[in-house]
Amino acid sequence: MSIALIRWDFARDHQHVMCTIQGTPSDSLYELAIVPLWDIGRSAIETFTTATAALRRHAAIAAELRDAGWRVAAYST
Repeated sequence: MSIALIRWDFARDHQHVMCTIQGTPSDSLYELAIVPLWDIGRSAIETFTTATAALRRHAAIAAELRDAGWRVAAYST
């Protein structure tokens, strides 16, 4: 069973990007998805074998987005 670990919504100039991590701990599978809501077809998914690795990548992406002028509009854990 897959569980949501974290979801952040970044906003800039009326555009939003969702950055989420879904995990299936029993299978040691964690997926990080980056979804530009104005063009869902450009979504990207990265797969990790540990939650720590997925969370580190999420943190790196979040830092890059903030550096590029995006702000956190909403989040859930």
